[in-house]
Amino acid sequence: MDDDTSATLASGRLGTALLRWRSLVGIASGISVIVGAAISVGQFREFVDNSVKGDMSRRLAALSHVKEFFAEDAKMARRAHRFLSTNWLQIRPRIQEKIREAGSGEAFYLSDEMADFAAVHYHYEQLGALVKLGYIEFPLVYEIIAFPDEYMDTVAPLRKALAAHWKGPGRPLDDLGSNIQWLRACYEFSRRLPHGKEPGCPE
Repeated sequence: MDDDTSATLASGRLGTALLRWRSLVGIASGISVIVGAAISVGQFREFVDNSVKGDMSRRLAALSHVKEFFAEDAKMARRAHRFLSTNWLQIRPRIQEKIREAGSGEAFYLSDEMADFAAVHYHYEQLGALVKLGYIEFPLVYEIIAFPDEYMDTVAPLRKALAAHWKGPGRPLDDLGSNIQWLRACYEFSRRLPHGKEPGCPE
């Protein structure tokens, strides 16, 4: 066998080996892509499952909170009615005098004769804060808890006077009851929505 023939055979073997190597590399790459895709799909499915479970847990936790507020809300309705039918009758014509005698709006708010008012105020202030901060979903609150518009309108002069002198004569707490007002705005906004649209809060 001459040198040219040997070189030709060697070149042919090298070409065949390279083709086989490329085929193996191609197969390996394909397997890597398939495995990678399988892992990605698996990870995505796990992510979705965890998201669904997380959302369900969040909703169940929200429902638990709302159930507590619903049970408490019935008590607050009775306390609101009791306040309007008893102490409010004596307080209404003497709001400014009562605050001066107590020394500040806060001191009067914490007095025994204001216990029912304070309990109702705190209940709705807390509910408004929890909704605003996203701890409880408003649509669920809207469907279960009725906002006491009439009561809030009746005691509005008292709440305004308390805020104006909260820290003492002429020393206000401007955001007193702000979460209540925000919660009320959500109710009023939702009442105006078309039937079937999910309740929400104004932006």
